[in-house]
Amino acid sequence: MKPRTVVYLTPSSRLLGARRSLLQLVTNLDPARYRPVVVTQSDGGLVEALREAGVETHILFLGWWRKGRYMLMRPLRIAQLARLLRSEGAALVHCNEHFPCPYAVRAAHKAGDLPVVTHMRLSIDPRSIRNYDLARSTRVLCVSHAAARDFHVWPDWRERVEVVYNGVDLSGFRPRLSRQEAREQLGWGDPEHFIVGLFGLLSPRKRQHLLLRAAARLRDRYPGLRLLIVGSGGRSDGPYEQQLHEIVKQGQLEDRVRFIPFQNDILDLYQACDLNALISNDEGFGRTIIEAGALGVPSVGTRIGGIPELIVDGETGSLIGGGEDDGEALATCLAGWMEDRTQVERLGQAAKQRVETEFTIEKHTDRIMTIYDRILG
Repeated sequence: MKPRTVVYLTPSSRLLGARRSLLQLVTNLDPARYRPVVVTQSDGGLVEALREAGVETHILFLGWWRKGRYMLMRPLRIAQLARLLRSEGAALVHCNEHFPCPYAVRAAHKAGDLPVVTHMRLSIDPRSIRNYDLARSTRVLCVSHAAARDFHVWPDWRERVEVVYNGVDLSGFRPRLSRQEAREQLGWGDPEHFIVGLFGLLSPRKRQHLLLRAAARLRDRYPGLRLLIVGSGGRSDGPYEQQLHEIVKQGQLEDRVRFIPFQNDILDLYQACDLNALISNDEGFGRTIIEAGALGVPSVGTRIGGIPELIVDGETGSLIGGGEDDGEALATCLAGWMEDRTQVERLGQAAKQRVETEFTIEKHTDRIMTIYDRILG
């Protein structure tokens, strides 16, 4: 039987969490069942990785649906997308995030009433559910039960909304260096050093400032504490990045904090860490938790969104509240980890085991393909 074609739409090619998840999904589909074609708005790291993996990729700038300046071009872009769907023989359209959904549902209708699946990776409010035409999706896939609760306003949400946890390709998370070697590469090889990593977009949502302020509180008590902040800001995040550097200066943390720009390959940086931090105030899933866990690194996270579904408090990591005043709670939590470093190995191994049981790419991909099978019959 000829494999059926799924066309994936993504609004960005930056290899951050949502696109890393897309890359792992399309490169692990069963080629006998499904053929992926990815459509993105621009060139970038995702396109390079997809082409290297042999995945067909098209660049088609659709424009942002909610931006007025793109309104006049909508009919042309919808028609172009519909032609692409027909030329590729698409059986199904999968929006990797909700932003392209209005284009997808219209183009899919023009191309022969194709089903549309929309992936929800963050929380969303009822107004945005309407604005992005999510009710016209055949299925909505949510990365956590927390994200799925946003759709309980639909009377038929049980039939149309499904939870599918992200997965990690464990073959790509095998340490290349020992933890000590990875730490020495950073110049932090002293046994007294305790390295906390925070990986992701530099933005107020990720709240790197809380981690820096917690470190400033602990500066005199724990001189071995080190922070590794990996990522870059978006176009509008310049003032926030400046704020982070000001906190470092005011807290006299210059020798204890390392900022590393966005990297496609962060395996060795994860490996250097004693603890991973994800302290966002909005997080549908929290991919860094399972990536770090795959390497035996436990996590501290907030009780926000899908994060509590990934961290078992006291067993695979620690959870704190999600308010803006949680800097003190975070400092107390970090102090507890530094006082009892034996839990790093113990909870890290538990985190690794949980990833290997519940969050593998095989489990994720099988679940997605089963949903495609049900939709397509």
